[in-house]
Amino acid sequence: MTAFEPSGDALGAMAAKGVFARDDSVQIVGLGGKEMEEAGVELLAHTSDEAAMGLHALGEVMRVKRLVDKVKQWLGENDASLHVAVDSPAANFPVCKVARNHSMNVVHLAAPQMWAWAPWRIKKMRRLTDHIMCLLPFEPAWFKERGVDATFIGHPAMATSKAKPLQLKGDSPKVLLLPGSRSSEIKSNLPMQLRIFELLKKEFSTASACIACREEDVPRVQPLAGEVPVAGDKLHEALEWADVALTTSGTVSLHVMQHAVPMVGMYKVGLISRIGAKLLLNTPYRLLPNLIAGKEVVPEFIPCGDSTRTIARSVIQLLRDPSALETQRRMLSDEASQYAAHQPSEEAAAIILKHV
Repeated sequence: MTAFEPSGDALGAMAAKGVFARDDSVQIVGLGGKEMEEAGVELLAHTSDEAAMGLHALGEVMRVKRLVDKVKQWLGENDASLHVAVDSPAANFPVCKVARNHSMNVVHLAAPQMWAWAPWRIKKMRRLTDHIMCLLPFEPAWFKERGVDATFIGHPAMATSKAKPLQLKGDSPKVLLLPGSRSSEIKSNLPMQLRIFELLKKEFSTASACIACREEDVPRVQPLAGEVPVAGDKLHEALEWADVALTTSGTVSLHVMQHAVPMVGMYKVGLISRIGAKLLLNTPYRLLPNLIAGKEVVPEFIPCGDSTRTIARSVIQLLRDPSALETQRRMLSDEASQYAAHQPSEEAAAIILKHV
């Protein structure tokens, strides 16, 4: 089982727990982080810490090569029947090739987003997988139409969570800022989100805000936060507190959807990345709730440059329209309902053990 980022580490841990619950005699060895290790995976190397994620492009290429070589060496000395490639297709495809050279089955946990860009890579996918475990409900049909077996297993972010709202000073509207997890994301998105909140306060004098992030990111967030409180590892409590969320793209938007909190999506990138996105991406939406719905449920500005005032106007318009807030809540709940019947840990484990 190989994961290269914190999100992959969490997914891998989820699947490993499901496997061990079904068959505790299975041995899982691989690449990952703290969560996979705590779940019982024997790690050949730690791959999802912040230092590993902060490398420049050439450094990242060399890091992946060293890790692939480590897997290759281990497989030369040990027998394994299955490779579970978790997320990060660019890093995992070389490992898949090594696994195939050792006559192993290969399954992917989280589908590479070929439907969004580079659909021609499907030929490589057909060679390098036996099954894809999909986290988005529309993905299996896309892959099956192109000759790749795939199953929708739900998503751990959509698990029902009971949490009491944060107890914070301040009045409504209560605005939750979700700046992302990587250092680069926080530095790009949080200052913009704080400027948006300042504009909101000019329209709503009683507005209050909170920033939610991982506990390990608090030292990065705190220096930028000013007087806005920071909640580490309190995402569900923060979402129960919030009237509206300013969220980056990615898995966090699913957590917001699961709580049916109205949101506006944003993700600040440079000019070159914005141009590249327009040229390469072939989907009209970037935010996961919109992709799942196949229409704009949530206003999104992804990617965006200096769009602070434009985004602030969108949030103000939403907050001034109770019917729009209620409509978005209802639509988010409707889309979230597709996940209600799924147990991703159990379903991932069943597929993994089927291919061992």
